[in-house]
Amino acid sequence: MPETPSFTLQLSQNKYLAPSDERMDAVLTVRVGDAGATAADGPPQTAELLLVDCSSSMDWPPTKIEAARHACRVAVDSLRDGVLFGVVECTAHAELVYPATPELAVAGPRTRHEAKTAVSGLIAGGGTAMSQWLELARELFERNHPEIRHAVLLTDGKNESDRMGALDAALDRCRGEFACDARGIGDDWEPRDLQRIASVLRGSADAVLEDAELAGDFRRLVEQAMGRTVPDLRLRLTTMPYSRLRFVKQVFPTEVDLTAQCRSSGRVLELPTGAWGDEQREYHLCLDVEATELTRHEDRLLGTVTLLEGAETVVSEQLPVVGYLTDDLALSSVPDENVARITGQAELGRAVRAGWDAFEREDRAEAAREWGTAYRLATDLGNAEILKRLGRMIDVRDGAVAIKEGVRPRDGFSLVLGSTISTYTAEPVAPVARSEDGGAPRKCVHCGHKARPAAKRCGRCGEPFEDPS
Repeated sequence: MPETPSFTLQLSQNKYLAPSDERMDAVLTVRVGDAGATAADGPPQTAELLLVDCSSSMDWPPTKIEAARHACRVAVDSLRDGVLFGVVECTAHAELVYPATPELAVAGPRTRHEAKTAVSGLIAGGGTAMSQWLELARELFERNHPEIRHAVLLTDGKNESDRMGALDAALDRCRGEFACDARGIGDDWEPRDLQRIASVLRGSADAVLEDAELAGDFRRLVEQAMGRTVPDLRLRLTTMPYSRLRFVKQVFPTEVDLTAQCRSSGRVLELPTGAWGDEQREYHLCLDVEATELTRHEDRLLGTVTLLEGAETVVSEQLPVVGYLTDDLALSSVPDENVARITGQAELGRAVRAGWDAFEREDRAEAAREWGTAYRLATDLGNAEILKRLGRMIDVRDGAVAIKEGVRPRDGFSLVLGSTISTYTAEPVAPVARSEDGGAPRKCVHCGHKARPAAKRCGRCGEPFEDPS
């Protein structure tokens, strides 16, 4: 067994820039292995909080509150010995129901039994104020000082008991303090609220399709959190006088815009990425470039990226982001295969969400058109998860798309939250190449972005391409 985890950072890009180009896109792939190879004094201290909606609506049907109790008991049983934990009853207020004091319990046979007894006494009654839930979680984590902090949040209702702007303010205070996975149960909650929480707090958001499935989902989330033993990795990006960061997004396993979470000092930016286990993540890095400052036919450094653990421990080699200014469109117009893949995923997510917006305003024809586009993109990308979720909403026969009758709101919630789920293939999508029949990359007339010849919409601004026929 190695004494320390292994870290790998890889970068993919097409370095060639046309004189009219204003940006450079790159994909960073980060892999961590042997995360269980911890120091001799054991793994870092982990804390887990279960934030359980106990508002009045959880009482109907009664299967919801019972599913929540059962899922919490299963989650408690999944905790590793020595982990700090607590259970929070969430209504218009937030109350720690186990343990009895703000000092979190230490997982062991006795405390697990006590926690499951307390969970069995949860009853539904009250409103829904998610800012209160998150604020108490932040306070509990700060009081107990764990190195790895994770929460699971369950709700079945809309955030109607919060004052205007309270959730956004709470998320700003919680940003970077802990990770949170959010789940919605039933058919009367707002998926956008859960998406905001998961995006800011570096977690996942999803719908519970059947109440009986909640326990398995809680077990998986807690076991995943228990497997994260590297407290924090940071990406350090250094730009040049002629380049600056436009955005950085996590694009695998889910898409999350992380630009606002970068900490900058001059031309050096650092992005905390949270706790890690044995896993792989991908990041889309986009730099604005002043091409007039580059010398033609010469590699120029646009920036550097490296991976750090802890205070200043560099755990990867420094990778260069390079630009090469050329007038040869055969070089500059061919997207890197990994960049093309994540651009396609962005197009897919846009189509899914546009279809949901149309469905909500009861424009079924527009929803069918957008979801038909999403179906084709998901098929091209091999995104089986999105295809499965689309299959609950639409039927596709001979290319014709029809929305199913009697779909449940939770099926739509599952689809719109799943729009951020991306794929990773060991063999990336083949690069787009200029063909003899004129199959050149398409260029958007609105923003100048280049996309593959078959693209229907621009992956940057979302505007449709004109039909060449």
